[in-house]
Amino acid sequence: MRDTARRLWREMDGLNVPSELICIDDHSDEQYTVINRELSKWGRYVELEENIGRARIRNLFLRYAQYDYLLFLDCDSIVGEGFLSKYIDAIQHEPIKGVFCGGRVYDSKSDDREHHLRYVYGVKCESHNARQRCKHPYRSFMTNNFVVHRRVMETIPFDERISRYGHEDTLFGYRLQQEGVPIHHMDNPVVNGDVESNDEFLRKTTDGVKSLAEIYRWLGGEKEFVEQVSLLRFYSHIRRLRIDGALLSVFKILRPVMKRRLLSGRGEGMYLFAFYKLGVLLECLQDDCPC
Repeated sequence: MRDTARRLWREMDGLNVPSELICIDDHSDEQYTVINRELSKWGRYVELEENIGRARIRNLFLRYAQYDYLLFLDCDSIVGEGFLSKYIDAIQHEPIKGVFCGGRVYDSKSDDREHHLRYVYGVKCESHNARQRCKHPYRSFMTNNFVVHRRVMETIPFDERISRYGHEDTLFGYRLQQEGVPIHHMDNPVVNGDVESNDEFLRKTTDGVKSLAEIYRWLGGEKEFVEQVSLLRFYSHIRRLRIDGALLSVFKILRPVMKRRLLSGRGEGMYLFAFYKLGVLLECLQDDCPC
């Protein structure tokens, strides 16, 4: 994060545009907090006393930001030359109160056996260019690299009921679609600089599916929301076929084997990973499961 903050600050210094850099530490471990405090050299640094979650912390930026457009970057993002200039050009060309998404890519150097699952998923499911993302602009929304007008954030804040990891971006994208807020996808990607281990990614994925199940229940299974999420679309399909119970039974039997294979880093495909996520969703959406 320090290198990214330094690079952003240097570019900001050369731009003829009022700007500021705000970094919020969401109660990191002490070893990271000590490092993050150096960010105060290049902008405003805020240190929280507790972890407030991915949705709430994004809303919190409105308290500190003084300008109309907010650029959100995850702490592991690596930016390229002219990164801010590309966003500024896009905003000046389309000066509307909407959202701009730059995308993300992965460095092949991140691909080793310990991180293979996260890397392959990122490359196949997240690293899409603007043309590809524009086919389904709201489904393609991700929070790791986007610009939003503050009035949009004030009108459609991130849902702070989402306390665990995952899918706060899915719900936010859905709300944008409901309110008719345009999303402009562009090719201004960041590099994901901290690829999680297979074990950590599988754990986060499980938490993410649990968050998705909660959102599904909050919305009462709204058809429009289901259409936004491939996992929910498939879930709805198997429910209509009345094979959800059988698939859940198979998942419970095979889960230990599937988990070992996914964690092995031996090039398991996305189909196995997709079935694993489906099994977790089926488990969460059982009538007697609080998830």
